[in-house]
Amino acid sequence: MTRRHAPVLLAVLVAVTIPARASVGDIRVTPIIADGRVAASFIATPSFGDDAQAVVQSGLLLTMTFSVDLKRPSGFWWDHTVGSATVAASVKFDTLTGVYQVSKSQDGQVTWSERTDDLPHAREWMTRFDRVPLATGDRLEPNADYYVQVRMRASPRRTFSLWPFFGADDSVGRADFTFLR
Repeated sequence: MTRRHAPVLLAVLVAVTIPARASVGDIRVTPIIADGRVAASFIATPSFGDDAQAVVQSGLLLTMTFSVDLKRPSGFWWDHTVGSATVAASVKFDTLTGVYQVSKSQDGQVTWSERTDDLPHAREWMTRFDRVPLATGDRLEPNADYYVQVRMRASPRRTFSLWPFFGADDSVGRADFTFLR
């Protein structure tokens, strides 16, 4: 490859990767520090858009998997992960009865399940999680900065990315806090 082709290649890579990246801020994250434990509540309503609704209305099972990480920023290397959890919400629309079956799971175990015939209720149940446990306070340093990062990936996907390093997350959210003891 010659030097004159390098700018063209760089421009193509940037054009392919920028639209595929998840937009930061789609998920509103609230860290909760109480009783010596750190948990996170979050809501990802913008993540349940027209594409997700089309998948659900077709009768396919839609699963939104959320990776929740408690991290401590590092100025030199990668941020240190203190605690993490994986939660998921699934919805299936029964096209004969018009009922949505929504279930939630945490770390592979079903924790909640409910039926409704109202799409707004199903959307809220799919995108709202309260008090997801991440770590106990004894694992945290007093007066140190931390952040909670939530990444969401939906399946099945109606879009794809040509660049494998970006576009893996459909939505991202983050909240910073200082742990005071």
